[in-house]
Amino acid sequence: MIRLYALLLIAAAMAACTPATEEGAANNQTVDANMTTTMNCPPASESGDIEIAPGLSARIIKTGHGRAAVKGDYADTNVWLWHYDETAEDRRGRFVWESGDNVFQFQIGAGQVIKGWDLGIPCMLEGETRELVVASDLAYGAAGRGESLPPNTPLIFTIELLKLTSSE
Repeated sequence: MIRLYALLLIAAAMAACTPATEEGAANNQTVDANMTTTMNCPPASESGDIEIAPGLSARIIKTGHGRAAVKGDYADTNVWLWHYDETAEDRRGRFVWESGDNVFQFQIGAGQVIKGWDLGIPCMLEGETRELVVASDLAYGAAGRGESLPPNTPLIFTIELLKLTSSE
């Protein structure tokens, strides 16, 4: 009975971390069974939109196939960065940076990246591509970061989660 209860809790956690689409539902089967029920993954709408936190939203561009990212994991990513521009058709303003042929790796929740990433990458699935819209206070804030990222600039990232490695 306890084993059945544990499996139901794991299934509920997996369902909360995948998009609410038929493709996402099929991918529930591929999420790692070791995922804990402590994850609080906001659900995706049918169009793949996710409200993660005030000033932080995401849109799933490509559904993943692997396990869900958790705090402490090392994430290997490909990244593209633009200034956010709500008047642009795709909301992408000036292009700023891309990781190119270099995989960008960081530890989730370790403060190695902007707060918007530490909040927006958990619950992504390996293989998923996600667009993050990050308010300036969850990015570089009033300080900015050089000429390419002036103070108080909201950002838009496209992030492809290539691989997760557990910190254990």
